[in-house]
Amino acid sequence: QQQKQNTPRCYFQPLITLILISMRLSSSAAFWALLASTAPHVLEAKQAKGLRRKLVATATSECTIMAKEYLAIEGEPHREMGLACELDPDDAGGISGIRAPLNLSPHQRADLMGMIFSGEVDPGVDMLDIEGDEITENKVFDKEVKIDPVVSMGTKVSKAPSAKARKQRRLALTTGDLNMLLVRVTDVNGLVYSDDATTMSDEVFGTGGDPANLKSGLEECSWNKINVVPGLGDSNEVATGVIEVTIGISINGSSDSAIEAAAITAVNAQLGISLPGPYDYV
Repeated sequence: QQQKQNTPRCYFQPLITLILISMRLSSSAAFWALLASTAPHVLEAKQAKGLRRKLVATATSECTIMAKEYLAIEGEPHREMGLACELDPDDAGGISGIRAPLNLSPHQRADLMGMIFSGEVDPGVDMLDIEGDEITENKVFDKEVKIDPVVSMGTKVSKAPSAKARKQRRLALTTGDLNMLLVRVTDVNGLVYSDDATTMSDEVFGTGGDPANLKSGLEECSWNKINVVPGLGDSNEVATGVIEVTIGISINGSSDSAIEAAAITAVNAQLGISLPGPYDYV
């Protein structure tokens, strides 16, 4: 079928992408509108091991709806879309950018996914009223928001976020230059994705001549309306567009959201910024 030259060949909405590279996660998780913004926070491994008591708190504010799709890898089981909330700092110990999975009933999950697929809800933009709902933390970085199972999701979604929430949000551009940073993560036990930083730079940005990479795919998808720029030439980059960090928790036995939060805080501490900082994609 013919398509107009000014029409993108695939759906491309504003988003922040977080790529978690680990031994346990052999695929990368593509997040729809994943805004990484948190203050520097360093957690020692011995502290992480010591925090195992389940903590329960009551949410005091709204949160930003997040959704993530996992890339399909041949030979691996399919993983359902992940639904989460980016918590207000008031509900996350004063730290921005912390995301917690949503604990929903099957009916609530189906309703929210239906609103996302229909375009009624924009992940990373629209808000969820969780005031009074329960936030649990089973161990460090591992939070979860439990929604009352009798409540309709349609009554919880807000298309008009508060001024406070709008101020906290930053959406990625869909035209022009997009600065992207790739993070290679090593856990407290030394587990790390087998490809080195140079290989990963080539696979994501084509810096070594790889013709089929994430950079070329995004640019082609947008009819070259965007230009992916690898990194910013920061002194922390060990290869073009790539930095390496170590997190103070184990990848094995930790949830995706816990690994993500640990990686975000490690990047913030190393670069001295609050993500996304100067980057559009991380």
